[in-house]
Amino acid sequence: MAQRHSVAEARLLQKWICMKCSATHRGTKPRACRKCGYTKLRPKAAERRST
Repeated sequence: MAQRHSVAEARLLQKWICMKCSATHRGTKPRACRKCGYTKLRPKAAERRST
């Protein structure tokens, strides 16, 4: 099993996901999606969802 590095994990998880088109955005919370213009964004899930 791979180790978890805090720097790499932060880079992978600090993203915003558009609720309409699923485009990813980095940095602080953007106002709207760059791809479709939708304003509702959610943070990327930190844990996997079990199915």
